[in-house]
Amino acid sequence: MTTAELRARLERLPRVSLSHLPTPLEPLPHLSAALGDVEIWIKRDDCTGLAFGGNKARQLEFTVGEAVAQGADCLIQGAGAQSNHCRQAAAAAAKLGLECHLVLARDEAGTGADASTETPQGNLLLDRILGAKIHWTDAPLGAPLEAEKRALAERLCATGKRPYVIGGPRAKLLSAAGYALELCELIEQWSATGTEAPDYIYLATTGATHAGLVLGARALGLGTAVQAIAQIVWGGDVPAVVVGIAHSLATELDLDLPLDSATIRHDEGYVGPGYGLLSREARVAIELVARTEGLLLDPFYTGKAMAGLIDHIRRGTVRPGSRVVFIHTGGLPALFTEAEHLV
Repeated sequence: MTTAELRARLERLPRVSLSHLPTPLEPLPHLSAALGDVEIWIKRDDCTGLAFGGNKARQLEFTVGEAVAQGADCLIQGAGAQSNHCRQAAAAAAKLGLECHLVLARDEAGTGADASTETPQGNLLLDRILGAKIHWTDAPLGAPLEAEKRALAERLCATGKRPYVIGGPRAKLLSAAGYALELCELIEQWSATGTEAPDYIYLATTGATHAGLVLGARALGLGTAVQAIAQIVWGGDVPAVVVGIAHSLATELDLDLPLDSATIRHDEGYVGPGYGLLSREARVAIELVARTEGLLLDPFYTGKAMAGLIDHIRRGTVRPGSRVVFIHTGGLPALFTEAEHLV
């Protein structure tokens, strides 16, 4: 189908405007030259504009769109202490006049261990500036933290609030819609270059962003390989999860698409010492991109994804002569939490 036809399907879903779109698509000639026979471009989703930008702005247009359509007066989101999604959810709530509650897990660096005395940095500082109400928890990421969010929703309902919880299968479906739409935008921009579609798309993700791009590529009949570089090891069959999200969105849009987990490209080899912890390879990638293109990556997501791309190029996983689009998913406030490791 055409991008116009896919856009028309996606317009069936409730949506609010939160992003500066389209984000730029730019060549990286000096980085390309440094790495050899490959042409690298970057899709600047760090420029979406919502509280320092990032990929979650596109996702929140649909999740918060549904919340507004349902008459919610507050949002609930939760993740790690330095969550990009939570930071942008807080900004979306402020922009739309909603109350925001964040359930934040204390991280391995000790953030949140003594919330009454510590000085907030990075995303946590922005959460506070944006007026989010923060609820600390010792629950680990995943099902336990999701249960904490639902329990908070029940308590807020008991006080007369109308909360919308961003989470569960529905949020993943709606978040994927944001990136199916992003692929339409990317291909429309790429067509202006007068060349065939890119051979590869690289990004940092383990879920909905990946699923939306996969669905978009299948719907548009592209041969582009969508390669995800994981920033966390969730365990389980991640490709099956990605296909499940994409299939749910396809069903919502009345699309019959061939989706097979065997075709999902997911690499957990660049997580490094752990989620939210800087790896040596990510530091090298951050410095290389900064010093060849004047472009900043974050330490936990795009830095690790770029480390993966660099290694794939050097190993020949990315074929010589290929065109690659790297999606910059944002996360830059986290740079300021890693000063001692980056200088």
